[in-house]
Amino acid sequence: MSVDDNEGGDKRLKDIERRINAMHQEKQNGDQPSRSALPRGMGAIMGRVATELVAGVMVGAFIGWVLDKWLGTTPLFMLVLFFLGAIAGMLNVWRIFTGRGLAAGYFDEHKRASDTDKERERNE
Repeated sequence: MSVDDNEGGDKRLKDIERRINAMHQEKQNGDQPSRSALPRGMGAIMGRVATELVAGVMVGAFIGWVLDKWLGTTPLFMLVLFFLGAIAGMLNVWRIFTGRGLAAGYFDEHKRASDTDKERERNE
């Protein structure tokens, strides 16, 4: 083995180590969940969307039914809260897909936006 072969082997070894380290970094960055915490699989996303929609409707209808039984106003509260529950479910689905769910930083985003608006008003 000559000196040139040894230097070439060292270069190849360093290149391999660099690529392995880059792959480890990429894997570590990929393992961290996103801020919106959106599930990766399509089945998981569909399941969460269905759960949000059904839960909103069912909770709203149930609370409306209980209020109607208690107050004796048969369809009134059930219909109103049924539609409010449906709207709440759709709002939750929108939050899931836009990443604006109650993940870390959700309220900070709105606070920063309102602070920016206040700053603009002061400058005008």
